[in-house]
Amino acid sequence: MTALKGSGTGALLIHGLGGTQFDLGPMHKALRRAGVETHAVTLPGHAGTPEDLVPVRAEQWLDTVTQAYDELAGQYETFHIMGMCLGGLLALALAERRQHTKGRLIALAAPVYIDGWSTPWYRALRHLVYHIPTLPARMRVEEDEPFGIKNDLVRAIVKAKFERGDNFHYRWVPLACIRQVDRLRGWVLDGAHRIACPTLVVNAREDELTSLRSADFLEATVPNVRKVVVENSYHMICVDNDRELVVSNVLEFLGFDPAQARRPARARVEVPMTGEAVAAVVNEYLQALTSGQFEALFPLLEPGVRWRHQGEHPLAGSYDDRDAVIGMFAKLEEIAGKTVRITVTAPPRIEGASAQIDVAASSVMNGEARHSQGTQTLRMRNGRISAVTFRPADSADNAVSATEPLPAPAG
Repeated sequence: MTALKGSGTGALLIHGLGGTQFDLGPMHKALRRAGVETHAVTLPGHAGTPEDLVPVRAEQWLDTVTQAYDELAGQYETFHIMGMCLGGLLALALAERRQHTKGRLIALAAPVYIDGWSTPWYRALRHLVYHIPTLPARMRVEEDEPFGIKNDLVRAIVKAKFERGDNFHYRWVPLACIRQVDRLRGWVLDGAHRIACPTLVVNAREDELTSLRSADFLEATVPNVRKVVVENSYHMICVDNDRELVVSNVLEFLGFDPAQARRPARARVEVPMTGEAVAAVVNEYLQALTSGQFEALFPLLEPGVRWRHQGEHPLAGSYDDRDAVIGMFAKLEEIAGKTVRITVTAPPRIEGASAQIDVAASSVMNGEARHSQGTQTLRMRNGRISAVTFRPADSADNAVSATEPLPAPAG
């Protein structure tokens, strides 16, 4: 929808390095529910392949967001600027460049300093490598676990997306691109004291990319600033454990009631699943199970899923919610690594909203090969798996059924 000139409230939201608007999580929707018209930009070098970033310079990023700002700001009575990660640096630089006073500024996890807990001790040496011909364009900075995410389920979903090759975030960026981030950081360090608008700075205490030194610098340098530190997230604060807290702080800072902008809770009504819907869940489950992409199982589970694994082995027991099941998978990976293999030994038997699946599993634990067989019973409702029970085929299998927990959580 196009706003009348000079009326209403708008906002420019800027994504992070190698990312998309996924970086900002529910921010667009929350602002729209509050009555703010949001606008997004795609930064140069993005929405393609990581190689596209090699020739891009920081000036191009800043010029892109400046052009968007110049085209949009005049359409609204109030216009806000918000950015995440690289987008946060660009938001800060844009606000200083345009002496923005038509609205407010929000910098989310802006890496004014690249000194988080996962950055290597030799990170400063990159400034020497920048001057070696062709090397910065060929060197890759990999995006690896924990992907900036502390939440086990969200991290598993992101990992599954990477494994599938979904184009939502680059898996790596060239070192030449980091050089441009460093140049942009320098502009922010030099110009932050000239930012004229009220500014909200939100950073995570456990950010693996940037320490709280970044937030502390902005708090001490920007004339009119509020700093918020979240305690249960890594770098991607808009999609991690503190995402609702981040959204609430942003809305409150912009003068909105967070409760009014929150999505109305849906009534918990049991919706009968058709046979086709049940079969689709089972098929998706089996695909994840037999392909070894166990992270893809977690989104199939209800948050309150009840999972039971019978038998006598290290992972036998009861797991009463999705987080507990994810924890069980993490423990399984500790003791069996990537050696777990699951096969389905007979077609699933579906009756109503339940399915029985015969499985065989093999793995290597502590140097010992293990094999087992059994049956999983899945119960479904409202499109997800609400309960899983695994029963070993016989008592002889109990000693080696530690590999089976995998199938169960798959629900």
